[in-house]
Amino acid sequence: MRKVTTGIDIINIDRIRNTILKNRDKFYERLFTEREIGYINSVGNSPETVSGMFAAKEAVSKALGTGIGAIGWRDIEILHNQMGKPYVNVSEKLEVRIFELGLEAIEITISHERDIAMALAIGYGEGYELGDLDVHREMNSLLPKREQESHKGDFGRVAIIGGSKGMTGAPYLSSMAALRTGAGLVYTLVPAVLDFIMSIKLTEAIIKPIEDGDKGHFTRESLPQILRSLEDMNVVAIGPGMGADKDRYLLVKELIQKYKGPIVIDADGINCLSYGPEVLMLNNQIVITPHAGEMARLLGKEAYEIEENRIYYSKYISNKYNIVVILKGHNTIVSSPKGEVFINKTGNSGMATAGSGDVLTGIVSSFIAQGLNPFEASKLAVYCHGLAGDMVKLNKGEHGLIATDIVESIPRCIKRIRL
Repeated sequence: MRKVTTGIDIINIDRIRNTILKNRDKFYERLFTEREIGYINSVGNSPETVSGMFAAKEAVSKALGTGIGAIGWRDIEILHNQMGKPYVNVSEKLEVRIFELGLEAIEITISHERDIAMALAIGYGEGYELGDLDVHREMNSLLPKREQESHKGDFGRVAIIGGSKGMTGAPYLSSMAALRTGAGLVYTLVPAVLDFIMSIKLTEAIIKPIEDGDKGHFTRESLPQILRSLEDMNVVAIGPGMGADKDRYLLVKELIQKYKGPIVIDADGINCLSYGPEVLMLNNQIVITPHAGEMARLLGKEAYEIEENRIYYSKYISNKYNIVVILKGHNTIVSSPKGEVFINKTGNSGMATAGSGDVLTGIVSSFIAQGLNPFEASKLAVYCHGLAGDMVKLNKGEHGLIATDIVESIPRCIKRIRL
């Protein structure tokens, strides 16, 4: 259901004219930004223009339900395009309010009639509600800080290990999601046969072709070269598009044994573990990101059993293997070895689409690379992932939502969380 809010304000132009004559500079400084003052000066300090902008600020504050007082005059900026049409720009503080109300935009109209200036503000959107503000504030507190004096190495090195012939999209999505989430450097390790296509698809990531014996997928013999490539990594993600068989299980097993940093295991990486999940006990910095079907294979259960007992099985695996579990699905669950459980409320059914899980893998890996521990990174990642999907839904709806849309929405989503 489309949501609309309105605000209206009327002001006497003579009142503004007298104020300008008495103390123009002080009045301008209190009400207007530098850009607004520049525009006012460009039109000869017209009392009609100033009155209209004044009324528009009041109208916007009413449409947002705040009124002037709870917010400052300069939190609302009335600008004009090349044709002279007014439009609204708001401070970061008010962006939170707009998002809470589920608004996509605010439009304004300013009119004059003799000695009266009138402004109408209309806010409209699809009515998405932000949800639990306490959770939103917690996610804000978890977001890695970015100092001005920094370089790409300060924001972590991520290695994405995945891909096989016909499955280039999965490592691509994970790599792009990691970059969009703020990782400084992303290395994409793929079978050598995929080198050319991945080098074209991924402009910003560093492609590392791994010898595959012309098989089009990793083999156990790929391991030495993979391990050499991981020496300076802050986190490793393995699984997207990799394929699963006994040989690739042995690769995953030895990687877990020999790489001592955090590891995110997704998709075919989890399917490989069904050959011997006890290997998960060899590294206490692991995050696995199964959906119900993958968890069922891992436990030798049926998917419906997992769906009926999602919290129980999430906590069970976390406790048994001393790892973090992200059980994907409606209200994604994150569980820690300490028994902590986070149930995510962001996200929508449009995200049930190919590649969505690969995007989540990249987000989790990126937050770990930027310094969060695996449980914190996982909580923030599922919240961010779902929120990015919800922001796509506002603009495109659920039916046409694809994984690339989620990737492209990540920066805007992080901006919202930062507010």
